[in-house]
Amino acid sequence: MNTSKSYEIKNSIYQIYNRDCVTGMQKNVKDKSIDLVFCDPPYGIEGDTLDQHYHRDESKVVGGYIDVPISHYAEFSTAWITEMARVLKPGGSFYIVSGFTGFRHILNALDALGLVVENHLAAKYPFGVSTKKKYVSSHYHVVYGHKRPSTKKTFNTNVYFSDQRDSYNDRLSVQELPRDNKRNEVKNKNQLSESFIEKFILYSSNRGDTILDPFMGGFTTGRVALRYGRKFVGFELNEQAFEIFAPTLDDVKVKDDPVVIHPSAEDLAAREKQREGWRKKRLERKEAKQTTYKELFEDGKGLHSDDKRRS
Repeated sequence: MNTSKSYEIKNSIYQIYNRDCVTGMQKNVKDKSIDLVFCDPPYGIEGDTLDQHYHRDESKVVGGYIDVPISHYAEFSTAWITEMARVLKPGGSFYIVSGFTGFRHILNALDALGLVVENHLAAKYPFGVSTKKKYVSSHYHVVYGHKRPSTKKTFNTNVYFSDQRDSYNDRLSVQELPRDNKRNEVKNKNQLSESFIEKFILYSSNRGDTILDPFMGGFTTGRVALRYGRKFVGFELNEQAFEIFAPTLDDVKVKDDPVVIHPSAEDLAAREKQREGWRKKRLERKEAKQTTYKELFEDGKGLHSDDKRRS
């Protein structure tokens, strides 16, 4: 690839760089300029050789995948997460997808840098890897958190559903990760589906916000961000992936946010009746507890009754 032509591409809606994300962020991303980070960093599991171990057909997978040795993973995690913390706006959020092997190093770096870990999500995904002497891995880890102060955090609770019950079920900490089955299309190794990424971008950012992906891979985060009216900044070290996927950003057609789903009037009325019953029961329990405490103190059996007797 001619890196002098495609080393970086910048316009009014996206800036992408074919370079290491740590030095790239230091040079190209300003302090407190990013609203949301979504990324899927290398896992430290020799990902460039997994096709040999599991006999995968990777004839449609872009070559040149770059992993990080697990012996360097702690240092690697601290370096890029330090830069992420710098460029995030106060209240800015992040989602980091991880395997198990290097997960502790990511958590350690987040903690050391004072970032808030809000949730540990499990992305259910059958890898198709058989084991006999241990449990079968069937999920990715996703860390969701934000930079303080928490009062400035964006979370669009009702982006998909207007009613709390439906939103509740959509936000469970175990999420389904659909397979990105594109048998006849060229894709990146371990590429996440865009429908999976979409949910997190819509929940944790708004139109016009700037999304960062330090490890673009197949540019999935960038395409989803642009599709929903966000701006995008990204880094990818693999020259082959950069050359193949960079043009896909210009093919993105901007869409409106999803139409919010409302329960029927009948269903909503039934839910409100049920909620009113719950509120009534909570109030009754609260009043009963207060009455019990009042009676205890009036009878001299309160928490300080021993002190009273001694006096």
